[in-house]
Order: sequence, then C-alpha cells, then structure tokens
Amino acid sequence: MSGGTDDYQLRFRVADPGYSEEDNRIYDQAMAAIEKAIAAKTAWNKVVDGLTMVADEGFRNVILDDYVKITLATRHFQNSEGLKNIAKATGIPMDLLVRSKQEMIREVEEASVAAYHLTQGGEGDTKSH
Repeated sequence: MSGGTDDYQLRFRVADPGYSEEDNRIYDQAMAAIEKAIAAKTAWNKVVDGLTMVADEGFRNVILDDYVKITLATRHFQNSEGLKNIAKATGIPMDLLVRSKQEMIREVEEASVAAYHLTQGGEGDTKSH
C-alpha cells in the first residue's frame, strides 16, 4: 500500500483458491450444467447427482455452495426476491437457502470485523473486539 495506492487484495486479504486450469474448466462446466438443469426444472437432488464431471466430492460441494450463494446474492440480496420464490423457481430446498443465507451473513460479519481490525493496525483477529 505504498505511495497511497489502495490495494483491495492487501486490505481485505482476498484469497486465491489456486485452482488449476483443469479445475477452472470443470468448475465452469459444472456451473453451466447446474444452470441448464435448473432451467429444465430438474429436482435439486437430480441436479446434484448430475454433476458427474466433478469427481472430487469436496470440490463438488464447493461448486454447489457457490451456485446457491451466487443465486442468493443476485436474486435475494440484489433483487429482493423472497426465498420462497427462489426455492420454487430453482428447486433449491428452502432449508438450504436459509442455511446458506445465514452463512453468508455470518461471513460478511466476520470479514467486516477482520477489515476493521486491519484498519486499526491489527491482524484481523475476529476473537478480540
């Protein structure tokens, strides 16, 4: 942050997950498959089962989590669409939407506290307020 420049990645320590080109290709392919299945009104459990291009279960869960959170960010937080409408339109189970929304709010709270501590010269420790 020398010279008065404001480097977002340094200030907020944005993590690069370090995916390989192959991981990025699989991620994009899986997200497109989810979109296509949702558009075809496929049941959520079938959407999940249809991600056969993702062999690693942990990576599959990351992709599904990202999809749900992106959906919430755009439809619920940006466009004020209700969770019931999103569940009906996408087939994503209501309990998953609620849990994901709560997790997103918690993540924002933690990031806000960490950013505050960084601006105060700390290391972003969220344990000490």
